[in-house]
Amino acid sequence: MNSNLVFFFVLVLLLKTSNALVVDVPSGRVKCLTEDLRRSALSYARYRVVSSSSATTDVTISTRVSDPFGETIHHAEEVERGEFSFQAEETGKHTACFWSPRFEISGLVSVEVEWKTGIRARDWKAVAKKGDIDVMEMELKKLEDSVKLIHEELIFLREREAEAQRLNEETISRMDSFGLLSLVICLGVAGLQLWHLKAFFEKEKIL
Repeated sequence: MNSNLVFFFVLVLLLKTSNALVVDVPSGRVKCLTEDLRRSALSYARYRVVSSSSATTDVTISTRVSDPFGETIHHAEEVERGEFSFQAEETGKHTACFWSPRFEISGLVSVEVEWKTGIRARDWKAVAKKGDIDVMEMELKKLEDSVKLIHEELIFLREREAEAQRLNEETISRMDSFGLLSLVICLGVAGLQLWHLKAFFEKEKIL
């Protein structure tokens, strides 16, 4: 893969604005969102109930966020809104699941979720306040962190590409072994059939 193309692709992913997603959660069912994060990647999300088919006003939602191994990162029960942030400890799919704690026939709860990852997940206002830096310094800090993150993402993509290539080579090797085994079995069956026919003909004195 061309390095300039990869760089451009990662840059677009990092700098694009994050739009909130509305998830419709039917009563009695669970809806999940996933983010494929690399190890040590930052992640921040906020969610809130925006509408419901229920006649009641105190509509709530429950949520659970888990890592690739199923370990709970965030858990909340019966809330109208919430947020979570973490730094990924393992590479892989991180999942956020939402469900309605109250069951109603044909019930539906709409949840607005805004999930940011990487450089977009950092709280730059807190960084500026803590370091007492001006706007120009903060923009330079953003740029510096963006370059570091792009470099890390390129390494991550190369590792994924190498892993995919290794799996592809293993699959081809297994297919070759399977093909050879199938050929040996077919030859063995053909040999047995010939032996059986020869024995039959000799028994009937045809040969």
